[in-house]
Amino acid sequence: MHGIIFFYIQKFAESVTSGSTPWIQLRQTVTTSSKGYLPNQAYPDGEAVQLLQSLAQAVDEPLPSLVERFGEFLGPHLVKVAGKHIEPQWRTLDLIENTESIIHTMVRATNPGAEPPVLQTARQSPNELHLVYTSGRQLCMLAKGIMRGVAQHYSEGITIEETSCMLNGEPFCCFVVQNQAHDTHTAKSPLSETVVFDPKTGEQLVNGSGSFESTQPFVERPSKNLPSSIGGFTIKSLIGRGGMGRVYQGHDSQLNRDVAIKLMHPSRAEDEVSRKRFLRESRATAAINHPHIITILQVGEHDQLPYIVMQHVDGPNLAEYREQCGGRIPIPEAVRIAREITEGLAAAHETGLVHRDIKPDNVLLEGRQYRVRIIDFGLAREVDADEARLTADGAVVGTPAYMSPERIGVEEVDAKSDLFGIGVLLYEMLSGRLPFEGKSMVSILAAIAQGKPPQLSALAPEAPADLCELVMQLLANEKADRPADAVTVAERLAEIETQLG
Repeated sequence: MHGIIFFYIQKFAESVTSGSTPWIQLRQTVTTSSKGYLPNQAYPDGEAVQLLQSLAQAVDEPLPSLVERFGEFLGPHLVKVAGKHIEPQWRTLDLIENTESIIHTMVRATNPGAEPPVLQTARQSPNELHLVYTSGRQLCMLAKGIMRGVAQHYSEGITIEETSCMLNGEPFCCFVVQNQAHDTHTAKSPLSETVVFDPKTGEQLVNGSGSFESTQPFVERPSKNLPSSIGGFTIKSLIGRGGMGRVYQGHDSQLNRDVAIKLMHPSRAEDEVSRKRFLRESRATAAINHPHIITILQVGEHDQLPYIVMQHVDGPNLAEYREQCGGRIPIPEAVRIAREITEGLAAAHETGLVHRDIKPDNVLLEGRQYRVRIIDFGLAREVDADEARLTADGAVVGTPAYMSPERIGVEEVDAKSDLFGIGVLLYEMLSGRLPFEGKSMVSILAAIAQGKPPQLSALAPEAPADLCELVMQLLANEKADRPADAVTVAERLAEIETQLG
């Protein structure tokens, strides 16, 4: 555990004992070293826990209660320590939502051997999020206290409900965190997509997946923060923002066309691991020449920040199009869209790349023909890469409702994970609902792990039997039970498309 925690344990001990139990006396319960803990070094986790146990005994307080109280004390200090990695407009839920990213930047990237807790969040609305916490230390009371401490820093009130707990023998803890400042409202399809809200107005700005487009572009405020140009392209507006950076609509004056420019966020560019991941996205996408994959036009740096220039797509994403169709997409159109997605992924798989985050937000429909363009290969990974994983070990990365079972567990993710994603998209297009649903992120993950979605034929009886059979095969819990590859799936979809006329 990082020495900074020991530094704050000492400060906390001094505040709760009022000097009645000297720090040196507490420290002697776990170490015989004559030196104090240095904030810039690492020490065994057990020593921190033992210090807190000794402190609990000294003040005659149950350990869980004292650990949570220490978390409240620690929260505001951690906000200050994280300083430059925190956006000025963030508030309590925004910071909690981005904590995993901050931990990666500050801890994992500089100390690869570190094992901080793994956090996964799903933003339900501007005032509610679900947090899954996993750690071998099982210090969920500390996590709860830190969240309360962060809220105190922002002078906000929050409620925390723990719906699942490792201390009760469950594999992870799940918290429902609500901001009491406003009435909580659930965003549309809350767990099928990641959403970013304006923390001041509560207005939904854009999906938080890092997608390149939005049919509701907004202008960045204040306008002075909008760069005049990037890579020789004139900047017109800010059209999206995600975990890795911002996406601008630019204009190519030489060819008289609009482009989309994804610029990495400064705080993420400082992390060499994140920087490599960002550039890998551009290389992975640019290497594929296919009509159903977004076209990368240029890669470079602007003020030492990496950027990617890609085609600007005029059209909705798949989620928006499904809404335009009233929740269900006509069967022939759904099959055509799924075939084009599968053909694009087949091309990616042939080059050794797996997308890993197939969902409606990452499928754009271009022009009057609604031709598929797959975007955001930010989680793409070389199937046979020797390089170390750029995502945190054990982290659940992606959008919960569209994850394959292997994304949740420890099994290796390969091209068949993308096939599972196609199955989820088809199921939703045809039935108007997701195959795996729940009231919280943890219940959705549990439903996916169980692998028993309702039969599509019962929800969409008008769909051809062979189409329903294919969708259920794509959703098979075991990878071996899914179709062989994307090429096979594309061929089967083409046959069904022909039968439908």
